Amino acid sequence: MRRIYMKKTRKAHLWIGLICSIFILIESVTGLLMNEPWLIGQTQMEGNRGNFQPGQFNRGAMQQGTTTNSGQTQGTAQGQSQAQAPNGANSNGQPGLSGQNAAANQFPGRPGAGGEGGSTSITDIIRGLHEGKIGTANVKWLVDLVAIALIFLTGTGIYLSIKVLKADKKRRSRNAEGQVA
Repeated sequence: MRRIYMKKTRKAHLWIGLICSIFILIESVTGLLMNEPWLIGQTQMEGNRGNFQPGQFNRGAMQQGTTTNSGQTQGTAQGQSQAQAPNGANSNGQPGLSGQNAAANQFPGRPGAGGEGGSTSITDIIRGLHEGKIGTANVKWLVDLVAIALIFLTGTGIYLSIKVLKADKKRRSRNAEGQVA
């Protein structure tokens, strides 16, 4: 019984590992290319920040008038002006908000950029890690090194998984021929 359990566990581990390795490989390659755009002939953007756009990870800090709806453009909402009326209402008659208040109210219950009182939020820490920053230290080289290591590990893992699958197939066909004879 234990032997059957171990055999099924190894088979599940092999297939789950193979499938996950493909996704990890894709994530590693695309992350490295985003962090080092010169690898595909792109120019470096924004002073060594890779292709991460300002506000990309912090939607709560969007500029006034910016929308995430693909049918709308930045600054205007399909021909409606964002100008405020003298009584504090915008052209739609809704109460007008400006600056950080407008951005924070786009996502109710979510504080604006950096949390309240200048404290560092978990989102800021995560964003920093993806940009290659730990606190004030620039560790972009470490993020690139980890991406290269993941590419190597997943590539060799996929290669070894395929070898194991081929060997299993060969062994099964030999066993089938031996039972027929």
